[in-house]
Amino acid sequence: MLAIRAAVAAKANITYKILYNDAVAMTGGQAAEGQIDPARITRQLQAEGVEKILLVSDDPSRWTGNPELAQGVTIHHRDHMDAVQRELREIGGVSAIVYEQTCAAEKRRRRKRGEFPDPNKRLFINQRVCEGCGDCSVQSNCISIEPVKTEFGRKRTINQNACNKDFSCVKGFCPSFVEVEGAQLRKPDSKRIKEWEVSLSQSMPNPVVPELHSSFNVVVTGIGGTGVLTMGALIGGAAHVQGLGSTVLDFTGLAQKNGAVISQVRIAKTSKDIHAVRIGPSSADLLLGADLVVSAGADTLGKLASDKTAAVVNTGEAPTAAVITDRDASLPMGMLHDRVKARCDTAHFHAFNATELAEKLFGDTVTAHTLMLGFAWQKGLIPLTREAIEQTIELNGAAVAQNLRAFLWGRIAAELPNVMAMLDGHESFQTSMGAVDSSLVRVGASIGTSQDASIDELMTQFSSELVAYQNQAYADRFKGLIQRVRAAEDKASPGQTGFTEAVARSAYKLMAYKDEYEVARLYSSDEFKASLQRQFSSSTGISLWLAPPLMTRIDPATGRPKKIKFGSWILSVFKVMSGLKGLRGTALDMFGYSQERRHERRLIAEYFQMIEALTAELTASNAQHFTEIAKLPMDIRGYGPVKAQAIELYEQKKAQMLSLDGSVATAVVNATLENPLAA
Repeated sequence: MLAIRAAVAAKANITYKILYNDAVAMTGGQAAEGQIDPARITRQLQAEGVEKILLVSDDPSRWTGNPELAQGVTIHHRDHMDAVQRELREIGGVSAIVYEQTCAAEKRRRRKRGEFPDPNKRLFINQRVCEGCGDCSVQSNCISIEPVKTEFGRKRTINQNACNKDFSCVKGFCPSFVEVEGAQLRKPDSKRIKEWEVSLSQSMPNPVVPELHSSFNVVVTGIGGTGVLTMGALIGGAAHVQGLGSTVLDFTGLAQKNGAVISQVRIAKTSKDIHAVRIGPSSADLLLGADLVVSAGADTLGKLASDKTAAVVNTGEAPTAAVITDRDASLPMGMLHDRVKARCDTAHFHAFNATELAEKLFGDTVTAHTLMLGFAWQKGLIPLTREAIEQTIELNGAAVAQNLRAFLWGRIAAELPNVMAMLDGHESFQTSMGAVDSSLVRVGASIGTSQDASIDELMTQFSSELVAYQNQAYADRFKGLIQRVRAAEDKASPGQTGFTEAVARSAYKLMAYKDEYEVARLYSSDEFKASLQRQFSSSTGISLWLAPPLMTRIDPATGRPKKIKFGSWILSVFKVMSGLKGLRGTALDMFGYSQERRHERRLIAEYFQMIEALTAELTASNAQHFTEIAKLPMDIRGYGPVKAQAIELYEQKKAQMLSLDGSVATAVVNATLENPLAA
């Protein structure tokens, strides 16, 4: 308020944006103290001399006609935030926007306690339709939309466990969003899991709990909103229950959901034996690393020592906020893992995918920390009794039964490294327990490299897809190009396939562009139905968010076509449309006359011509450069305005890279732009 008062006095030309989310949004979501609400804030602003005040809310109806608001305050929906800001930008003097929206993480917490309305619907991304353009992340600024690797490239998926049901991601210009009404997330086969649980617990060996000679130091790392602080408190509480001394020091900083959080726990025979609550350099006895990014941070690594620190780390990948602005952002998980391991006692270093294991066991990931605690205890890495830990879980009073089971399954994972395969049904159930002679237990670990598909496999897969997309002749055109490229690469660089693979992936991507017929086909497929069934056990109906080119209007605020919600009846229309794919590229193709479709067909012709020119000039010395050129179409993703922007960037990069080779550039420029479908 002092800053606003000074701005008014100075007659500054400024707009203040004041967020009211009814919580101090650190990891604990503490309530804002004092008598303060959006209406009072508007009156304060007016009293300070701010003349133009707007209230923006995700639920403006609750403020309409409210007498508590300052006089003259106008009310707007948050969807109009951009227009509101542009309006105030043109107004001189001091103005203010009061933005009212409950903290998203707090919504999730309160819904679990039944204290906040819980919409009876969820959003689902059809990954075959998704282009991985990342526009949904840009529009929603939400980290619950996560990248996922598929056989058709990098796509997007919604982490249903972390989703705050904000639904703003549907604004992404993409037809892949499905609204599922009455959605019930599919849970694991609890009966089968509990049967295994009972049998395994009966043969569970008891570890040797380490003796406590001096202070024992535990570093718990993770991200906000996942239970790091709870785990620190649980370990400290168990020490107290056992009659030991303990301190817990939490570092939350300004961590939001997915921000770095660290808890330092010190345990000793008596409180007098603990002379400081902070763990000093190279003094950690145990690292419980629930997130590799935080575990590999400089602050955490400074606590570790290769001659004493044992570790249990989670290899599950939690994307950072970078995925919002960079659609291709990825974490070097292998490097992070190795960095942490190098600072620990390798004989007592263990890594497993606690996130995936928790989801397979309980249907969500919130128990991952408790799984890790059980794993560490079974390995004999914690100087606490099982009874003390279990009693503390009960005293905590939150999801007691589930956390006790998670602690037990963590112990099981420590003894059975094949537990993930067992849950997936890939290995037979074994009731016998055996010691694991390995410094790295990888239960469904995400670290490692998968065997890339061979050129023959790629050709077979992509050709089959192109037959389904159009016809055999279309697929044969693709195969002919790849065969010519492969022969040229074998001659120029025997044994190398990088250029051929790049061409195969890019040519397929360009040829299988997702027009109206293809989107209809992908929604009509059994694969789409199966993907819904894997995610949800039941629902009352589905709707699709689409922007049909002949039906949508342009939003004046964004310049984009506005998406429309269609009921499940649209799937019947899609069934008919998918059967009309033979019209694609012909005079009867009503969709083919749009600028976007003409541009897509031109890109195919240009790419074929460019690759023919590159193939003619291919040598061992320029193969790497040509491969990079061949890969460029993989960056063309999205639909409508998103794809148009991607194409523009592609053309610029292509021109720059081709300019380095004059002969190839000339051949490409002289290419004839004929319709590839008619060829």
